Amino acid sequence: MAEATNPPPWRPAAVLGLFVALFAVVALPLLWVNLPPLVDYPNHLARMHILARWDQSAWLQRYYEINWRPLPNLAMDLIVPPLAWIMPLAAGGKVFLLAIFLLIAGGPMVLHRVLFGRWSVWPCLVFLLLYNRVFLWGFLNYLFGLGLAFWALAAWIWLRDRPGLRLPISAIFSLALYSSHFLAFGLWAVMAAGFELGARIQERRLLSLRGAGELLLQSLPFLPPLLIFGLMSDGGSGAEISFGNPLRKFDLPFSLFDNYSRPFDVACFAGMVLLFIWIAWRGGLRIDRRMRWPLIFLLLTYLAMPSRLMTATGADHRIPLALALLFLGSTEPLLRDRGRKAFAWVVGCVFVARMAVIYGVWIGDDRGYAPLLAALDKIPEGACLAVAFPPSSIHADRMPVLHFPTLAIARRDAFVPTLFAYPTQQPVAIKAGVRRVAEKTSPSILWSVFVTESGGKADAALERFDYLVFVNRAPFQVMPSPLLEPVFQGEGMQLFRIVK
Repeated sequence: MAEATNPPPWRPAAVLGLFVALFAVVALPLLWVNLPPLVDYPNHLARMHILARWDQSAWLQRYYEINWRPLPNLAMDLIVPPLAWIMPLAAGGKVFLLAIFLLIAGGPMVLHRVLFGRWSVWPCLVFLLLYNRVFLWGFLNYLFGLGLAFWALAAWIWLRDRPGLRLPISAIFSLALYSSHFLAFGLWAVMAAGFELGARIQERRLLSLRGAGELLLQSLPFLPPLLIFGLMSDGGSGAEISFGNPLRKFDLPFSLFDNYSRPFDVACFAGMVLLFIWIAWRGGLRIDRRMRWPLIFLLLTYLAMPSRLMTATGADHRIPLALALLFLGSTEPLLRDRGRKAFAWVVGCVFVARMAVIYGVWIGDDRGYAPLLAALDKIPEGACLAVAFPPSSIHADRMPVLHFPTLAIARRDAFVPTLFAYPTQQPVAIKAGVRRVAEKTSPSILWSVFVTESGGKADAALERFDYLVFVNRAPFQVMPSPLLEPVFQGEGMQLFRIVK
């Protein structure tokens, strides 16, 4: 027999208080550490430094150039450099990370308020998911755009009976989402289209001529980004589409809980899945009928999404989080008092345990980064730093060091060839002269020459560089070479001066 009953009302002040308390808990690791241990984050910080200080540094002007274009991947590039004019770059980066948390946590809550007409603590379950695998990889522009997409969806629904406001406000959201990340813009379009279909099915006016005209009019806000992408952004340049193992579609939702301890994370994920199955079996969940089609559309998008889409890697890996946010924003629990208390206790214990693990790992990683940062500070200003790492180091784990050397750009105005400077993604480019030098210094080839001794020479490739840094979380040993003079050897990183 189902335990379904109407949920008790929450006072807005109580909901806001719980939201602020949970936000403080998830924000503290970011505020505590000097360098958040996200794989791509050092590379992003390096690019922010170039954008903020390029006109003040002769070294940066020597190695890099800035070419602003309407690229669909600019959220951090547009926000953090202006912040770096009024605060340290590290603080500006953290403000952006906190903005991501606020957008992702607040979006489903506002959506839920628009759909059900009252504030609820149910969408606060999003706080369980903020430290997910996509975040640990550092796909920050996408996450910013994804959070913004749910605010845009809430506005789309709220303004449905106000077309005079809906079209211009949606057009603003559309351009903001395109500028943040193109996949986030696409997911918003999918969810908005699904909502319109669900609402019209419920109203039984899907096939009317008037309804077709309204749909055509309401599609106008989505057209400018598509035109910009097709005509001005070189969006098809370097396009590549590839699919992974289709069975991974059943495994990828685990990325919502996949952090640092596989047994613990599996237990949390399995426990939450079983808990939701129990609630559904007891009739304890209600979904807004108009939101069934957005969920179906988003699920079909996930199943059809390739693993690589143009220049976006792990495209399908990013959608389970969107599905979870949409589910929490579109549903509400219907449980009796005892069931609600049991659910709250279980979720609270899981949240506290997961945050305790994250606190411990991040504080330990911050201590591990300290000597590595001090080693980078030994590099002279404006030096050229070659990077070596094996392909096996490209993964998200504890204390990632894959892109750590790019911090030499932010700290020493150095040249580092592994900077993200793709013409279809970033407004920063490596100048032509040094780009040709960088193309000769593949990190995997340098690793094979000096670590695995699998063959090849690096004399010519390194003649324009001053230093060579090796990074890998697994223990490694650099072979003796007359080209290399040791400067620093530590856990995860070894730095050498190149002997001319």
